[in-house]
Amino acid sequence: MARNYGPGVTSEASPSATTLPDPLVVAICYHTEWFAEPLRSEALAALAGIDPRIEVVLAPYAESQADRTARGAEANFTYGADGPEIAPETAEAFSRMHVALALDLPVDIVSRAPNLRWVQSLGAGADQFGPCRFADAGVTLTSSSGANAVGIAEFAVARMLEHYKKFPLIRERQIERHWEPIFGAELAGKTLGLIGYGAITSAVGKRARAFDMRIVASRQSAKPGDTHPDLDAVFPSAELHDMLGQCDAVIAAVPDSPETRGLMSAEALAAMKPGGFFCNVGRGSLVDEPALIAALESGHLAGAALDVLREEPPADDDPIWTAPNTSLSFHNSSVPDTLFENVHQLFNANVERFVRGEPLASPVRH
Repeated sequence: MARNYGPGVTSEASPSATTLPDPLVVAICYHTEWFAEPLRSEALAALAGIDPRIEVVLAPYAESQADRTARGAEANFTYGADGPEIAPETAEAFSRMHVALALDLPVDIVSRAPNLRWVQSLGAGADQFGPCRFADAGVTLTSSSGANAVGIAEFAVARMLEHYKKFPLIRERQIERHWEPIFGAELAGKTLGLIGYGAITSAVGKRARAFDMRIVASRQSAKPGDTHPDLDAVFPSAELHDMLGQCDAVIAAVPDSPETRGLMSAEALAAMKPGGFFCNVGRGSLVDEPALIAALESGHLAGAALDVLREEPPADDDPIWTAPNTSLSFHNSSVPDTLFENVHQLFNANVERFVRGEPLASPVRH
């Protein structure tokens, strides 16, 4: 489907110095107060300085976490009675923009933004943009894969240390003013399993290696017999349960997709080594939460740490709040200032590719 992007430019055209519209309107659609000064101003100035035709506009737009989660799970998502409000200045920017850097966009953004050519997701995941149907409209979608990797990896490893060193129980004793020595376990010699082996989990593996752990990973792209220089073993997806049975701890960081939804099923959780620890910093759709709670209640699993859930936020009476030996966080494993600095480095590099007519980094299949 060809779309009109300005004089001489269609979705079939390869962007180049002669086919780009002038001005090329690049919209920053996240709330800029999320990114602290002076880094914000420096990043926006660097973006504008890439090419004299670039006009940077601010089009702040954000949806609730509940809507964002639902959008990732429902291809035909529609808003309820109280849909998001769009400020007039944001609507005007939408009508002009060719490129957007965004965490959220309205599901009808294609009709609101007739010039739109390319959207870069603020995060590594981009499933919330599924209902926008960018592919049908000839709009390219890319992610900011890797921008969050170090911060999230540190968070996941910290949760693993918290579990094995029994920090929550030690803290409880301090609050109770009850002097009782509590001893944890060593990570050295334990096997850590990684579900997926992208930017986040590879950063997890690098840090876990410093604790002398054995590192294994399950990869969708792996074939039997595959090896990797940074891993002690690689398992194809079909052998996930075999991997889980070897692991003392499992850390997952995979995007939402038909292949990953429900992957950590009751059967997968049962395949985990008794007394194992599970941590998810990817997408909540990976996990059968009632089955996870049952595995924790039975003692089959000794603990879990969840930064993402199927429903965010969960209902007040959701049993996940009180699951035994479970540490919940609130989709906050990243480090915002570092994230935004990294995102703008990635985005600005992609804008440079865009104006030169080169393939964009981190395209999202959609």
